[in-house]
Amino acid sequence: MTAPGSPGQPTPFAPAPGPRTSTATRRVAHLWRAFGVLAVTVLALVTASPVPATATAAAPGGADRGAAVPLPVADLDSSFVATNGGVTASAGTTGVWNNVTWFSYTPAQAVRVFIRATSVSPAGWDNTLEVWTGGSLVTHNDDFYGLDASLTVNLQAGTTYQIGMGGYSSGSRGSATLTFATRVPTPPLDVQATFGDASADVSWSAPADVAGGVTGYTVLCTPAGGEETECGATSGTPPQRSRHVTGLTNGVSYTFRVTASNVIGPSDPSVPVTSIVPKATSTTTISTDPAAPVSGQPYDVHVSVSAGGTAATGTVDVTVGGVLHGGLALVGGVATVEDRTDPVSTVALSATYGGTSAVAASSASSSVSVAKRPQTVTFEALPAGLVYAGAPATLDASASSELPVTFAASGACAVSGGSLQLTGVGSCEVTATQAGDAQTESAQATQTVDVARRGQVVTFGELPALVYGQGSTTLVAASSVGLPVTFAAEGACTVTDGLLSVTGVGPCTVTATQAGDELTGPASSVVRTGAVAKRSQAVTIAPLAVPVFGGDASTVSARSEFDLPVTLSAAGACLVDASGRLTAVGTGLCVVTAAAAGDDLTLPGQATASVTAIGPDSAVEATLDRQLGELAEGAPVSARGTGLRPGTVLTLEVHSTPQVIGTAVVGADGTAVVTGMLPAGLEGGAHRLIAVGTALDGTPAQFVLPFQLAQDGTILRIQERTLALAATGADGVGAAGAMAAAWVLLGAGLLVLRRRWVARSGR
Repeated sequence: MTAPGSPGQPTPFAPAPGPRTSTATRRVAHLWRAFGVLAVTVLALVTASPVPATATAAAPGGADRGAAVPLPVADLDSSFVATNGGVTASAGTTGVWNNVTWFSYTPAQAVRVFIRATSVSPAGWDNTLEVWTGGSLVTHNDDFYGLDASLTVNLQAGTTYQIGMGGYSSGSRGSATLTFATRVPTPPLDVQATFGDASADVSWSAPADVAGGVTGYTVLCTPAGGEETECGATSGTPPQRSRHVTGLTNGVSYTFRVTASNVIGPSDPSVPVTSIVPKATSTTTISTDPAAPVSGQPYDVHVSVSAGGTAATGTVDVTVGGVLHGGLALVGGVATVEDRTDPVSTVALSATYGGTSAVAASSASSSVSVAKRPQTVTFEALPAGLVYAGAPATLDASASSELPVTFAASGACAVSGGSLQLTGVGSCEVTATQAGDAQTESAQATQTVDVARRGQVVTFGELPALVYGQGSTTLVAASSVGLPVTFAAEGACTVTDGLLSVTGVGPCTVTATQAGDELTGPASSVVRTGAVAKRSQAVTIAPLAVPVFGGDASTVSARSEFDLPVTLSAAGACLVDASGRLTAVGTGLCVVTAAAAGDDLTLPGQATASVTAIGPDSAVEATLDRQLGELAEGAPVSARGTGLRPGTVLTLEVHSTPQVIGTAVVGADGTAVVTGMLPAGLEGGAHRLIAVGTALDGTPAQFVLPFQLAQDGTILRIQERTLALAATGADGVGAAGAMAAAWVLLGAGLLVLRRRWVARSGR
């Protein structure tokens, strides 16, 4: 760990100065480093140079660089124990690190030296090293071997250097062995090698003189007749002292040497280990074909030899059941002993492969059990669809050994002779067995079949015609195996104790069911569907009173047998209202209809009754309200009708050229009145005032009132009333006067008589 702000440049194997980590981070790092304390201590004990007997006590240095104590060593290939226990100095005060104790050294000649501090007490404490000269920092190091410091520095001849050992933190104090080395290690010791497949495992011991600590080992390989090359290396602190060397050629002899290196350089090679010949590892296996031979059947013994995944060559000795088959050639890596036949027994097998110059020898042993010969039983399939109490099934089976076969059954069946009796319902297991003998295995074949419940059929006829309101009907259905049949109904019907009752109108579905029992399967349900029709109904009408046109209304009485609402209507010479009041609207046939619309359960019904309506005779008259001699234009005229058909029209016209004076619609009482005036422009001569209506029986009813006008438009005659035309001469005048007077008297008399008749008749 490098202190911040320290001057100088790092050397190889010494970390460069950098930022200090946080205290928390540093403490975590120290925990990890503590795990290496034991290993570091052991390494120091193994690799450090022996401490002189005079240096067993820890040597303190100076408290600062100016008070540095000369190194207590004879040369720079020695070691001693130093301590900073009596120094208290914070980092940057006298050196880069804390609590630094100082030693000085002035080389006589330039030298490159390796310096290492190995903690002694407390074990694994975090020590540091630094080197100064003339007030300048040359190099420093915190951690190299775990928490132990180590550095390499080039010292100049005649220059005095201060070498300081301190601690990383303010509390880091203790003793440490300072080891100095200016040479390379001595060669590794006790090199050994064992061959592998195109490889060798090489191991060695550490050098007698590790010269400050070994940092790596190099393995050197020399094939027979070839050149020595580097074929492996290890590194670390300390480096591993073994190496698996690969890439060798099988069958070639190799020599191996090892060198050790420290920070100064590599050692001389070790004493060589020679005549190591790598060989491919061979594998010998034994198998038989078939793998499980049986009594009386030939089998082959195969010996396979492979090396490095490829077939081996050469020969192999094979022993089968104590009989040696020596020198069998490997063909494609396989040798075979053919057509061996044995009874039931266990046969020992072994094989030995001698190997070749490039393939190592191998062997194998095993045994094979010769079992009884197998046999098979062929059991013809039982028929499908087995049912309780059905026809027995024939049993047919044979053994491949031609030994006799026996049958056994369990479950819902039993064996009787060569037949299978179906005695129940459920699983039936039948086993055909051949027991075997001394050289033959027993064999059997088993079939499991289901014995189903027997079937049945339900017979159920069609439903009878059904009408709402009818009585109950007995249902009849039967099972083919005599089990009781149950009924269920849906829709407009119900079933109770086999009796079908109608409950409404519409579809009626009856299902006949037999559910079966433990031996009989359910029958297919038989469904019969019918339709319940609506009931009919009778409507009655009480005898009708004879309606009289113009008379009082009578009441019509009608009812439904189920007291449903009845609607009345009439046709012909009468009308009926919503309250049942019947009124004559004419004379003639009157037909009354009573209808009940029905409901969800009942059909519509109706009844009719007829009666003849009577009434008064139809009469029409017309009047002209003007005296003879008066001007006809604007004369009041009228027409009146009685006993006419209501709703028809009474028309009043004047002829000779027809002109309608007025019309009126006949009222419900059969009367109508039309009033008006004679139009202007009537010419002298005969005219008629005509009133026309329709009688109750539909025939025309007409009244004609003739009248005559003079040329001056005055009335000469109404019916029998006339005025004489003007005459020439005195006679004519006298005669005319007399005639006129007579007509006036007659007309006046007739007029009086007519008015009296009208008064009497109320018209």
